[in-house]
Amino acid sequence: MKTVVSPLSALLPIAAAAALLLGSCTKNTITIETSGSLSNSSGNNLENAADSLGSDSDSSGSSAATNLVGFHATLESLNMTRSMSPISTNTLVTIYAFHGETDNASSTAPMARGTYVAQQAGMLTGVSDYKMYLSNGIFDFYAVSVNSSSRPPVFANGTSVALQNGVDYLWWGCANYEISSSQVTVPIVFNHSATQVVIELSAGEGVVLQSVASATITPPQAGATMDLTTGVIAPATEYGTVPASMGINGLKLQYTMLPLQTDSPMTLNLSLNLNYDPTPHSYTVNIPIPEGGLQAGNSYLFQAIVDANTVSFPSVDVNDWHTVDESGNPIFPH
Repeated sequence: MKTVVSPLSALLPIAAAAALLLGSCTKNTITIETSGSLSNSSGNNLENAADSLGSDSDSSGSSAATNLVGFHATLESLNMTRSMSPISTNTLVTIYAFHGETDNASSTAPMARGTYVAQQAGMLTGVSDYKMYLSNGIFDFYAVSVNSSSRPPVFANGTSVALQNGVDYLWWGCANYEISSSQVTVPIVFNHSATQVVIELSAGEGVVLQSVASATITPPQAGATMDLTTGVIAPATEYGTVPASMGINGLKLQYTMLPLQTDSPMTLNLSLNLNYDPTPHSYTVNIPIPEGGLQAGNSYLFQAIVDANTVSFPSVDVNDWHTVDESGNPIFPH
């Protein structure tokens, strides 16, 4: 049976969208104990990396660039606990360094750019032994990731290629960071630049809700871009045309998508096993969008009540980022 849910009469207040602050970094110089001599990074590129990475690191510094710059990455939960956890092992990260105060990421090439892979405790190691060397001075740093072992998006003149739904885009920026030691570690604190919808199903009166057979959602139109200097992804104003499968974890559904700015409801299709009926029950549901749309960095938790013929949404709240991917697998231990 296909039914359309009636409009939600009132939404709970929604927390303000998380700000993506360029100047939020802190000056934290850490000495690294290493063995062996330092060398200039001009030859440390990704030409010998895996084909899936391609050549994605370079350095345009001079022979004076002898300061080895390392990185450590964590991911912040912005809306609730503001806790930080190291990014997962094997996550790929691309880091850009520009001259601070004078150069602009939209009009100049970076002084250095490197692709890194996360090790235990969030320490980053350059792919194909890439190492970033910079001279003494003030630099602006930016880092991007898709929170997985997949390659981060490519940027040109400070703007990314067209982005897709179903990807957890991460961003970090730090302005005017002083490099004045031969070996330093720069702390990276990633924020989410996409948005997330989580639906928690519960049974209505007289209904035994056994399991979710399948769930699809119609996400925003793809193709938005990210600004490297702010991490902002311009919100879509229309929906796409192809439904996307949601991650299923028990009676919770999850999908990560590009930000959305619209008053129109989002379409959800459910196939549910109810009341020990061997045939799944089908629902076509309209999810009401909170005032202000689905904003970057926010995870929206919708409570959904399943009745025999309808699905209703009595509340929606901004919650911590849900830690289950589209395949129902945990991203981080919770």
